Amino acid sequence: MKRIYYASGSLLTGDDIADVLVRFAAALAHKNDAAEVRAPVVIEGGGTGEALMLLGPASQILAEDEPYSGPELLDEPFVAEFEDKIAALGPQKATYVEHGTDDIPDLDYDLL
Repeated sequence: MKRIYYASGSLLTGDDIADVLVRFAAALAHKNDAAEVRAPVVIEGGGTGEALMLLGPASQILAEDEPYSGPELLDEPFVAEFEDKIAALGPQKATYVEHGTDDIPDLDYDLL
């Protein structure tokens, strides 16, 4: 498990969730963008809940390992969704065009 320190508070969440949140915050900062994120967390007493965070260029977050006696908090769909968001914020790659560009919708000519 990892504890994320954010602003003047902290939250406890699973390793994969914390890692993807930190990488998403970095990707947003690189694009000078911000996003509201609802992340799964462990609440006081050991149950699960949700934390609402605003991540953006000025976000300073730290995630560190924390001992926890309960089960690891997992949310594979959440992690996959944010992996996709990180990829979408990354550099776009040009593709190979075999027979011209007339039939390609929404073609970005700057990538050619």
